[in-house]
Amino acid sequence: MAGMLLESGLVLVPLGLAALYIIVTSNKLLTAFILVGLVVGASVMRLRYHYSSGARIDIIVRSSTDSGKSTAGGASRSKKSQPRKSIKDKSASAEDSDTGEFGEIVRDAREHCDADDEVVERSGALLSDVVTPESTRYDAELYGSMFNFDHRCFYVNGRPVWIAAADFDYWRIPVVSSEPASKSGDGKASNNPVRSLWRRMLLQYKAAGFTTVRIRFHWGFHSSAKGKYDFSGSRNVNDLLALCEEVGILVIACIGPYIGNDVQGGGYPFWLVQRDHIRLRHLWSSGLKIWDDRFAAAQGEWYDQIIPMLVGHEVVTKNTRGHGCIALVQLENHLASRTASGLPLALHDETRLLARMARERIIRVPLATNNLCWPTDFTSLASQMWAPVEKKLRGYKLIKEPYSADISGFYASDIDSSPADIDAVARVTKGDNTPMAALELSGAASADGGQENAGNQIESALSQGLSVFAVPNFFKLADWGNLASPVQTATASYPAAATAEDGSFSDVSRASRIALHIARAFELQAASSDAVDSRPWISHTKRPAVRGVKIGALPKGAVRVRRQWEHNQAAAGGTSDESDTDHVTLVTYVDGRSLNSDASKELGFMFSLTDKPVSSKSSSFALTATLGMRKRGIFVSNIFVGGGGTSDDDRLLLVAASKEIYTRVSLDHGVSEVWVCAEESVQAGQLFFHGECQVSGHADAEIVDIDHAKGQKFSFVIPKPGAGVFQVTYKNNASVHVVLVSQQALDTLSVKYASYDSKTHDRPKSGALLAAAWGADGIVFDPASEKVELPLSTAATGKRIVVVAQTRPQAMPELLEFVDDNNHADPFGGCPFILQYSLAPVKRDDTRSATEDAVEDSRPAFLAVQKFERRITNWDSLPWKLLPTLSDLETMDQINVMSWQRDLGTFAYHATDVGFNASHALYRCQVRLKPQHIKSRQILLQLNVRHRCTVWINGTNMSGHETFRVSDPISGLASSVFKALRQPGASSGPDRWGGTATYDVTKSIMLSEADAEEGALNEVVVLVESFGAGTQADGLNDAHTPRGLIAAYWHGFNLIGEDHDDSEIHDPAHDSRLAQLKTRWEICGVDATQLPQPFNSSGLPDEAAQTGWMLAVEKPLVKSEWSTRINVDVDAGVQWLRWQISDLDAGRPLRDEPIYLHIVGRAAVFTWLNGILLGKHRASAGESFVLLRGGSLAKGRLSPPQISASDEVMLMVYGWADDVDISTTSEATSAVASQRMITVELSLEANNHAAKHLH
Repeated sequence: MAGMLLESGLVLVPLGLAALYIIVTSNKLLTAFILVGLVVGASVMRLRYHYSSGARIDIIVRSSTDSGKSTAGGASRSKKSQPRKSIKDKSASAEDSDTGEFGEIVRDAREHCDADDEVVERSGALLSDVVTPESTRYDAELYGSMFNFDHRCFYVNGRPVWIAAADFDYWRIPVVSSEPASKSGDGKASNNPVRSLWRRMLLQYKAAGFTTVRIRFHWGFHSSAKGKYDFSGSRNVNDLLALCEEVGILVIACIGPYIGNDVQGGGYPFWLVQRDHIRLRHLWSSGLKIWDDRFAAAQGEWYDQIIPMLVGHEVVTKNTRGHGCIALVQLENHLASRTASGLPLALHDETRLLARMARERIIRVPLATNNLCWPTDFTSLASQMWAPVEKKLRGYKLIKEPYSADISGFYASDIDSSPADIDAVARVTKGDNTPMAALELSGAASADGGQENAGNQIESALSQGLSVFAVPNFFKLADWGNLASPVQTATASYPAAATAEDGSFSDVSRASRIALHIARAFELQAASSDAVDSRPWISHTKRPAVRGVKIGALPKGAVRVRRQWEHNQAAAGGTSDESDTDHVTLVTYVDGRSLNSDASKELGFMFSLTDKPVSSKSSSFALTATLGMRKRGIFVSNIFVGGGGTSDDDRLLLVAASKEIYTRVSLDHGVSEVWVCAEESVQAGQLFFHGECQVSGHADAEIVDIDHAKGQKFSFVIPKPGAGVFQVTYKNNASVHVVLVSQQALDTLSVKYASYDSKTHDRPKSGALLAAAWGADGIVFDPASEKVELPLSTAATGKRIVVVAQTRPQAMPELLEFVDDNNHADPFGGCPFILQYSLAPVKRDDTRSATEDAVEDSRPAFLAVQKFERRITNWDSLPWKLLPTLSDLETMDQINVMSWQRDLGTFAYHATDVGFNASHALYRCQVRLKPQHIKSRQILLQLNVRHRCTVWINGTNMSGHETFRVSDPISGLASSVFKALRQPGASSGPDRWGGTATYDVTKSIMLSEADAEEGALNEVVVLVESFGAGTQADGLNDAHTPRGLIAAYWHGFNLIGEDHDDSEIHDPAHDSRLAQLKTRWEICGVDATQLPQPFNSSGLPDEAAQTGWMLAVEKPLVKSEWSTRINVDVDAGVQWLRWQISDLDAGRPLRDEPIYLHIVGRAAVFTWLNGILLGKHRASAGESFVLLRGGSLAKGRLSPPQISASDEVMLMVYGWADDVDISTTSEATSAVASQRMITVELSLEANNHAAKHLH
């Protein structure tokens, strides 16, 4: 900052003096020139600060003796360094306030402000001078044989791989906080309560076709209070990474600190968000960054904790399980380098510092950033114009060299409809050195593109040559507690998630899985690929090869052909498994959505064929195909299959195919393969092989010649309609078995993929896979036990699981029974490599017939409900604290508790100012009124809240209001500012002070007699729900935006004097604090930083109360499962319900049957299960489903059973008077009592009932 001020003086002072002279001489031309100079000078200074903020290389958080050490059971609070003398002296004068009426809240607030977080020393050279891209570059010379990359793809042990990832947010799995410590990560058995769930989910990711998971490490999830870190139980990062290595899946480790705009506070801990004086992400205000050493020091504290958990799990290191799993370490997230208009936004020193911190803490794998935006940063006019300007300024040494990490990833909002030119991408991402990486393929998780959008985004990414992409929210996990960002809290979370929380698939998931399976089947050939016209063709081929593909009926851009790169040992950094360096595979990506036709539309493929050995002569041949339900297709050409000899002449060559090959399984040690394709009615096509092949089974064949092919023979294979198997055999027993399956089988297809670590797991050299299965959703292959597993659910009962494998895998004896079926009438009967398992129910009662057993097992494993109770929150029993004014907290300003509001005569309403940062905060105002206080015919109460409030006055519900607006943080700063000026309550970005609602409380106010000693007591209770802290996304300084009650104003009475009409407008001649105290504003809530799990609280202090419960009467509804109707009295305040659920029939086999709580009604309903806040039903939602069992809430896997005998469900319910649907009036003695009710229906439903609502 000092450098920026110096530059300001050097540039602006002379210009200012000149401007004064010009003004005196009234020279308008020179005046205009000077004004232009001022603008240019300011712009240059801003640019210089963008590239070099003046930060120093050494940023010391605190000495090592003062640092707390984290442990598996949770770190103790770090020792406090001695505050600076100036701070101590200033705070000494405030000792009197510690013992006054505000003393408790002042002391509590001081505890949130550790003065040592300001003790930061700066020394050494500038970051921009020392930290260059070369200084933090990945050491390919040292580690390249194990892990390397070029502009095409990554190589693990010399083998090309796709980094096809989906986000795995381990912190979204709800777990009770009281967990035993885990001992895993060192080869020992783990007692981590969520390890079985992690394993099951990771196997699902792998079976879906993903090679990688992107794990975002949530700082706030691990740190509930300053200096306190917990890496035990569900937070055991070491255990999670060890499990990824066991499963055989790679990891992109996103260590933040900022991890995304879908989580509250962007992932920063509550204790850091509370400190207004710390500029999160160095943001001084929205769009303007000024370097903050204190924030940089806090980042260093987080890296000190998380990076040691990663070291030892990197793919370039070896451990007891083989190689590590971490392929990339992502620094920060969405750190936009510039706005959509091209203006500089981020500070390059931000990434420089994080990269240096990572390298100093022994991170050895490539570093990645997700700072660019597709396609704006590659194709916009501003970006293209800025590139040469930046180069010139750098040449004149006006700006520093831009910093870039090893991998410059980008955020792709829609890579499908907005493709970018690959050369343009290469210019921004440093050309030929790095692969294209979409570290957030967000369009795949968006509902805007329809249910097929995820599949389209993934196929578009593959066709455009992206070798790294990560799909956010592909697998839906719970936004339990208060994890979610405001927009996720207030709206439906992840409506386009491809796989539901209970593991059930949507159409999104099925289409995406098919695309991934095809890509993975030919990963070895297609991962390292170029566009077919990007390089000259090879000089010759040993056997005929397809050179190009055309489809005349489709427009340009709808057909993308990519060809395998003839990778060699030097480029791959290791030994390649592919011996055909002069024969390359072609992959054709076809997008037929522009035809606006049905799936049966037939397309003509024209293939150009190169004869051997001269490539100058070519011929062509045609095949036909349909695209199926996806209206897209991925087709391969020039694929070799096995062969017992060593020569290529002994291998079966697929010259071209218009039939999609969804997966391929190796048989006989690679001599032959099994290809899984679709029936002709699903996707029609043909296979074209070289040579005279023998075809037997469910297909017809024709031997054909091609002009100019010099006597070469080809086998044209046409599958027959229906399901079946046929075999194509070449000489020396090289063969392929083609299995034709239905659409239902494709929808449930799962594949056993080898581990990325080929040195510790057997992997076929041809690229074929290990096994495949279909027949039920959720099939996975356990690499440790070699078992076929699937969830136990009634949806699978009575079906058959079909497995394609070389050897018979083990099956779960609790569920699967091998069927020794040689019935040739079955389309797959008699095939030794096709194994079938029955899911027929297990007979438990000898007195029942098999039919009766089947009927019994088809019934959902439902639950019994017991001990239905309810209670009501007693306002008077809550721990109220007198709400201080800002003048009471003035001393805390000096120790940086608050910084932005300076009207010291007003109340400190904001919940975060006084340490209450859970979901709700309660405010209470007590005022005594006499008739002489009334100055108007109406008594009005004005409230401004963030985000939703409910108001009670003297026990009467006055309804409430909501101040909230969904805004897209990706839309940019200018758009956010413009929207904020129009409407308050923005979910992200600037939030103006508007949003005040007025309540006419005249009829509810009570007055005493005129001559009474004191006025009648009136009590106002305001329950304010915050949808969460802002996310601090993309230059939007909103994490410190106030939450809770912003301001409150009374109108219509006067407690001070006759000259006042508003008790919030104070005459300096009166004691303003005394006047406000007459209204007695109080607050109560929960300080989340004091909880073991800071996100697991409603904010009401009596949430865990065990007293006051009374048995309630259930009102059953006419449904097949348990259901009830409750009437919520809106005037009674906050009401609580609880009951226990247990297995209805303990003798039935254990199932992972998903059970949902279905909520219908216009009340707000918060749901807990065993103390975990699982869901929030909105009054405007109509209906909600909360998963109580199954999916990510399953407590165990099969054997031995782990589901407890009973679980406790608890609800918090309240509503608005405006939503009342029942109003009753009854006479009680001489008074007339009325009840206003909101009807809420509750029911337990199985997944087969709820799935239609969730997808």
